[in-house]
Amino acid sequence: MHTYKLRARDDRDSVIEEIDFECFSIAGALDKAKAMVRAGHADLFEDGMPVCSMELVAETGVWVVDKPRYSER
Repeated sequence: MHTYKLRARDDRDSVIEEIDFECFSIAGALDKAKAMVRAGHADLFEDGMPVCSMELVAETGVWVVDKPRYSER
């Protein structure tokens, strides 16, 4: 099982929430992350390494998943 960190950001790019959780796979972690984040932007880390950035682009729950924007700080 891997340890993940979800770091949610507001429109000014300030960290507003960090959530640590465990999951068996990246696919499962992405599903959990999409359900947990309440902000429009988030970054996902696996075992301290950046995995991807996420952006909510529609109120219907459509997420764009892209390359990581930040390293672990």
